[in-house]
Amino acid sequence: DSALEAAGVGTALKVAVNNTFSTESYTLIVTVASINTNVKVSLEGSIDGTNYAEIIPEKTITVNGTTAYNVSHTPVRWIRPRFISETGGSAATVVFSVAAS
Repeated sequence: DSALEAAGVGTALKVAVNNTFSTESYTLIVTVASINTNVKVSLEGSIDGTNYAEIIPEKTITVNGTTAYNVSHTPVRWIRPRFISETGGSAATVVFSVAAS
């Protein structure tokens, strides 16, 4: 889990066991509290642990609560959640949970 109160990246998680095994399906669960207008989030993946790209593209959330997003058939070695931005204020808290299979 990663909890963020401002735009930034959550904790990176290594999802590859070795050079020949990697997961390829991911679920990003996002819980938002104290939202003003909206927050934007995404899930990023990396092969080398340094260079990341979106594997779950930017999602806009407009209400408090919990939302789940999924992606399949996308093998990477590292994943990390990103709190992209907040509109309408600066009070939102975003908690990320990530699962891989």
